[in-house]
Amino acid sequence: MHVICFDQPFPPTYGGAIDVFYRIKALHEAGIPLTLHIFLYHDRKPQKEMETLAERVFYYKRNLGIRQNLSLKPYIVESRNNAEMLENLCLDNEPILFEGLHTTFLLDNNRLRGRKKIVRMHNIEHSYFLALAKNKLFSLKSPYYIVESMKLRFYEKVLRHASLILPISTEDCKELEKRYPHNEVRLMDCFFDNAPASNDSINRIVSEKYILYHGNLALAENIRAAKYLISHYEEIVPDGWKLVIAGRKPDKALFALAKGKGNIDILSNPSPEELENLLANAHINLLVTFQKTGVKLKLLNTLAKSYGFCIVNSNMLYGTTLKPLCHEANTPQEIRKTIEILAKKTIKEEEYFERQEKLKNFGFNDISPILSFISE
Repeated sequence: MHVICFDQPFPPTYGGAIDVFYRIKALHEAGIPLTLHIFLYHDRKPQKEMETLAERVFYYKRNLGIRQNLSLKPYIVESRNNAEMLENLCLDNEPILFEGLHTTFLLDNNRLRGRKKIVRMHNIEHSYFLALAKNKLFSLKSPYYIVESMKLRFYEKVLRHASLILPISTEDCKELEKRYPHNEVRLMDCFFDNAPASNDSINRIVSEKYILYHGNLALAENIRAAKYLISHYEEIVPDGWKLVIAGRKPDKALFALAKGKGNIDILSNPSPEELENLLANAHINLLVTFQKTGVKLKLLNTLAKSYGFCIVNSNMLYGTTLKPLCHEANTPQEIRKTIEILAKKTIKEEEYFERQEKLKNFGFNDISPILSFISE
């Protein structure tokens, strides 16, 4: 099978990369010979880890620039147009998995006619970009997000050329089934590392008095969430506790906002090992979002890797079945009250493993929708 990745999935340090990497790993473990096609941009580099999971790995430079913005196709699609990739896809007649609408420039190409073409939908992309535009109101980026959303809404019809569409959530599945009644649409929940976190003293189970928020801090959605937590620091964080905000490429505005605010640490670009340690030892994990889009991989990662409690707002639970494993709070006052209650408690070892067992039974990391389709 060919797998086209919109980004370098290793290391899996943010939501989209986590889903892609652990799906590739699951396909490899199922014995599927893989050819990977990976787009590199910014500081992304080839990774030996990917070569251990595939028979062949091809890398392509993503074409970033103004010219790609002038296309009628969405920028996220046009910038991944690559003639060399087409030639590599045509080296054999194996099925192709397009990871995200981003990678579908060649989906309707005549040379791929007759191939089994599977599209993994990470979001309803035009809805996601419209939500980003609202997050960036009065910003120079807002017009870009609005235009991209309009392009994506029109472009999405390319999915008619897909043999199989794999949405990530029940809500997305319903929407895509309605829009593409002549296509096969199957729900496939997301993939992540559900192995319990390592800890030198599992019986200790959390004692550190900090509240952790983590995510890709270069994304508008996560920047808004982090700004919200910093702005409401006094209302949310009890005396004697620290707020830790950790993630990839934190926006400079976060440091300026946090200055003089209180006991706040902003940690830039933690390694996977550092992030796992932060998650394992946080007494409280606090995750909020203002977008009802997609499934929040960082929530799954937190539930799998943390020995602490998880407080979320209702938007974070949208499209998931994870509510029984979390504590829901939607205002600074509700969050503060929940933290004060949980601050007096400790998760016992048996409670932690019970949560792990429930997480495994929710249907994540299930590769069968792909395996059954390619064997038909």
